[in-house]
Amino acid sequence: MKAEVLKKTAVLLLSALLAITGGGGAQAQEKERTVESVIEYQNHELQVGMEAVEGLLKTTKTDKSATVDRWNELNEKYFSSYARIGHYEFDSLLKQEKNEAVAARAAEWDQAIRLFTDELQNIGEVASWIRELNLDIMWMEYDTLHSRERLEGFMKAPAVHGPEAVKIAAELKTGKLSSKEVKKYLEDVQWMKSKAENISSSIARDVEELEKSVVTGKAMDGRIVKILEAWGSVGSRHPAMGAGKAEIAAGWVPVVKKRFEDYSKVREEFDKAFAPLLEGKLFRDVPIYRDYGYGELAKPFRDLELELKTALVAAAQKEKSEAELREAIAKDEELTKKEREQVRKLRDSVSVEKMRNLQLEASRAGGGLKRQREIQLSLSRLKEDSEEYKKLWEELILLAEYRHPEQLAVEKKIREYDELKKKVDEEVRKIYLEHDKRKRSLGLEPEGF
Repeated sequence: MKAEVLKKTAVLLLSALLAITGGGGAQAQEKERTVESVIEYQNHELQVGMEAVEGLLKTTKTDKSATVDRWNELNEKYFSSYARIGHYEFDSLLKQEKNEAVAARAAEWDQAIRLFTDELQNIGEVASWIRELNLDIMWMEYDTLHSRERLEGFMKAPAVHGPEAVKIAAELKTGKLSSKEVKKYLEDVQWMKSKAENISSSIARDVEELEKSVVTGKAMDGRIVKILEAWGSVGSRHPAMGAGKAEIAAGWVPVVKKRFEDYSKVREEFDKAFAPLLEGKLFRDVPIYRDYGYGELAKPFRDLELELKTALVAAAQKEKSEAELREAIAKDEELTKKEREQVRKLRDSVSVEKMRNLQLEASRAGGGLKRQREIQLSLSRLKEDSEEYKKLWEELILLAEYRHPEQLAVEKKIREYDELKKKVDEEVRKIYLEHDKRKRSLGLEPEGF
């Protein structure tokens, strides 16, 4: 059934074309409906489509409509239309052709155009690849343009904190710093450590983003190379289609290669701009970072933090050896980490968001104010002695006095939340007190959670 519809459609399309080009009536149309006229028309349409492909391959646009969708339009109109629809009329005329030589040439052409247009379906793959190429070019040009400010942003804190940390370490080794000075330096170093940790995370994300932003490799995809080689030799494989079409296909090759050359130049500038970051050499001129990768930028500050803490603890616990002091500090840091996690979980159990959700649930229980307004409107339309009136009035009283079953259920949840909040606050207070006591016994300041 579907084939018959397509066949009829093909006949109508060809008849319409012949009416336009023939300029005559029914007799002229009938005269021109031959296999030669179909071949001439299809060859012309195919050539128009092939000429349009060059513009598709030259596009620098990134949107799907100008690349992939554009190819689908050209394919449907010029490259696959004969195999889908056009051959029905041709097959019918070929069966009626009485000249054997004409019929033989027509049959050969029929086979040739089917093979030729089938091979040219690889244009779609190249169109999709061209779009990826254009997207990569667009992002690389943008990233390269902003590369300097990006890298300088990463360098800003380390360029200052590195020398500061070296200075603090040197002063600490003199043994002349007071406890007050050591505490002040410890706060400074902890701030530097926090910044370094943030920079490590940011760099990791940035490197991953930069590496993923470029889809196309530095060398042309092997599949695309083979397609271009096929375009260059298409004439020898499909001689029946004529030298003109072979020349057009061969002309696509330098167009695609030129676009890849443009991409390669942009890629070269991109790689050059981000080489210090991508090669791990961004901080090579900051001595304190030389021996550390991007993931370890906070380590020199952690080491210095430990030295400062050791100095403070040594002043408070003079009877202990350096090994014992370091062990006490390590144990304290482990306990502090556990305390932070414990406090976080406790606070999450009674978060502000949970309270807000309960308040929202309370406002909507039983239908909330909206339901009360609906009831009031209904009551104004009912007789006071009716059963429906009495039922709605009772519901309204329950809602107004917050005694509706749904309201009471939410009220219970809120009471349970309040009770849990008190327990959590008490548990957090105990953790803080224990933390404070331990820190001060070591000669260290309590840390915030």
